[in-house]
Amino acid sequence: MQLPINMPNLPSYRESVDRVASAENLKAVASATSDPEILLGLSFLVKAGDPVRKDISEMAVRTRSEYEPVVAVLSLIMDRINEESVGELVQRDADNALGHYLQGALLHVSSRESEALSAFGKAASCSELRLYDSTAGEALFKALDALELKGLDRLCALSWTASRWDNFSSLGIQPIHWALFELARTADTASRSALAETLITLAGHLFATNFTNRWFARQAVQHAFALKAELAAAENSPKMNGYAAAMQGLNNAMLPWTDIEDAMKPNPLQLAQSLPSRIHRAFAAADPSLMNAGVLGEVNLNPPESDRAAFEAAKEHYAQTAKKLIDVALSDPDGILGAYLKGLPRSSGEPENLPWTSFSTPVGTLMQKRRDLFRAIAANEEAMTAIWKLGQSDPAQKNMSRMMEIAWAIQTYAHNHELAYPDTIAVLFESGQLKPPLEAKSLLTGRPYVYVAAGEKSPAKTNDRAQFVLLYDDERDEYDCYPCVFAACVGSHIRPHDLNEQLKRRGK
Repeated sequence: MQLPINMPNLPSYRESVDRVASAENLKAVASATSDPEILLGLSFLVKAGDPVRKDISEMAVRTRSEYEPVVAVLSLIMDRINEESVGELVQRDADNALGHYLQGALLHVSSRESEALSAFGKAASCSELRLYDSTAGEALFKALDALELKGLDRLCALSWTASRWDNFSSLGIQPIHWALFELARTADTASRSALAETLITLAGHLFATNFTNRWFARQAVQHAFALKAELAAAENSPKMNGYAAAMQGLNNAMLPWTDIEDAMKPNPLQLAQSLPSRIHRAFAAADPSLMNAGVLGEVNLNPPESDRAAFEAAKEHYAQTAKKLIDVALSDPDGILGAYLKGLPRSSGEPENLPWTSFSTPVGTLMQKRRDLFRAIAANEEAMTAIWKLGQSDPAQKNMSRMMEIAWAIQTYAHNHELAYPDTIAVLFESGQLKPPLEAKSLLTGRPYVYVAAGEKSPAKTNDRAQFVLLYDDERDEYDCYPCVFAACVGSHIRPHDLNEQLKRRGK
């Protein structure tokens, strides 16, 4: 959730797809066609950050000028979100709310709050937020035909592309509603009310785009109603109860509703949200060479010898469920992944997104018609969860879990003390927030964790909390990094140089 950001360069997990999607091959195929739709689809397939996307996109625009805003959106979604790429979208597609929302989020990160408010105001006044799903999606399928991709190669290429497309929602859309919410928390009453309305407008814009963005539309509405409830409570208005009821209703609306769920099994709606990425990752799980190379984080664990046999058996079961998922998806790659890549259907001549877009989506239809597919992904998800649970006995994982527990206590303390962090971790034991036998010591070395947030305040912005180190283990891991926990209560690792630079900026 940090902006600006370069989109991750996800591997395809299939050598034959890598060869087809190489910059050299895509450029060669592009030079042999004058079809602008094929050119647009080829640019969609390019790997993240590769300059050949711009080359092929420009070829498409020269042939069909109306693709100009489409390629600007593709650059954002597939390559990077920064001032330059967002500015290009605003220039090419001024009435597209997406560019203005992202400008607002970037300006908020840079603490240019008045400019951020102006950008969000422009976004809210736009008629729609356009991702051009249907245009780009149709072009992609035409490009796959031109590349003669079929069978497993086609399924792999589609799931790989759909996974990268879906990443944009969490990496690009989620920071927008957090920026609006954070702006509102420090604003005066009038501005807070206006920002709550902007959040509702954002939700409407997102709801009309695709299935994945409807999750983030719900979050935007929840933030809006939370702000409205606070304003109503300050006025002692009974409306605050209505907003609370509305938020509860939103949660209930997202509860599982099909007959394949079980209280202890994955939620079908969550399965639907992650389907493209799970099919994509299944190609790695089903390939013994990739599985053994540890390219998947969930299997790259090192439990003690007592759990090793069970862990290896769980990995084998995971591989089998991955093969089953691929087999089921192979029955209709275009129909399954097309539900995610082509956005919401519309009649010819209609705008990209009608303001009253139907609640029904192609993904919802897929859930109803392909119960076999969702049973396969549920089994795969359960197998992956079983690996993760067994892997928690990995000493490094247990050490990180301990650090996370301490970090949550630190952050809770700050929440209750005007964002001020405790002077020492001992304070958390004295207050009862942390209790023995837990110790603030590394499970790997026995040395105390290094607590570096004493005397500081919790950053107000989500973007800053995601990078602000609370504590770390001074034993470097196999990648020469320190295990650490950030103020967003996310466990990760940081290079010594980056940690030293951060602490220097913080006056440590």
